[in-house]
Amino acid sequence: MKKISRHAPAKARARRKDRRAFPIQHLPRSAFYRAKATQVVPLPSAHVDEIELAKRLGDFGLFERIPPAVLKAVAAGAHVRVFRQGEFIWQRGDPAREMVLIGSGFVKASRRDLNGASKTYGLFGPGDSMGLYAFWAGMRYPTDAIALSEGVTLIFVDAEEISRLAEEHPQLSRNMKGEVTRFSEAFINKIEIISAGSIQQRLAVLLLQLVGRYGVGEGNGHALLPVFLTLKQISEIIDARVETVARTLSRWKRIGWLVIDARGWRIHCLDQLNELLNRYGGRSRS
Repeated sequence: MKKISRHAPAKARARRKDRRAFPIQHLPRSAFYRAKATQVVPLPSAHVDEIELAKRLGDFGLFERIPPAVLKAVAAGAHVRVFRQGEFIWQRGDPAREMVLIGSGFVKASRRDLNGASKTYGLFGPGDSMGLYAFWAGMRYPTDAIALSEGVTLIFVDAEEISRLAEEHPQLSRNMKGEVTRFSEAFINKIEIISAGSIQQRLAVLLLQLVGRYGVGEGNGHALLPVFLTLKQISEIIDARVETVARTLSRWKRIGWLVIDARGWRIHCLDQLNELLNRYGGRSRS
């Protein structure tokens, strides 16, 4: 039999029968490129000793002007956890046994309607607490609590223990009432957003609320908001279509009202946002 050289014409090579058990598949070279693995960034350590934890507790409004001995007692039963974006802290209907103090990052309170659409009822960030209202009212958690950013750091404290200590320390009792009031304000803020009017006005109210709570003033009507919200998250908060939110924000970026960079949202239009509300019968929120 005539040997077919590897230098033979292509047609001759094609007629040769491939006797290998696993014939070579004619795949493009790109099929053999090594895929790039997605790198998972490690979360910050959740380990905190009791002494450091007691110090951190003192930074929260709930424990303002509370004796060190009480903070130490709370720290003994508390623990720190770190969450990835999208993780549940708790789910609607879970027993309200713990409350959380937000050390860093943002958490949203949300629940799904009868059609399965997610609705956001409150945003909470550094210095805020969650869970006390449900325990205070003797109910289960009324909403899901979901980490809105990567590396959300939370201090979990036993609600029963806090309640017991509040009976012995009037200042702690007063602080608890203040926290319940602030939690209620988050839902009032939601009502203000929805009732603001147009999509532009709702966005204006949302941004002014967030700047008022978490923003860093930069002068001349400018502020840095160290939070990253997706279009979907914003649409859930202001009850609008994602496409409508995208168009509005794109316009604000084009005219220089808003810049989003690695540090967060740089808002260059605080005066204009207030004017937008006042022009249509709203009121200033800054």
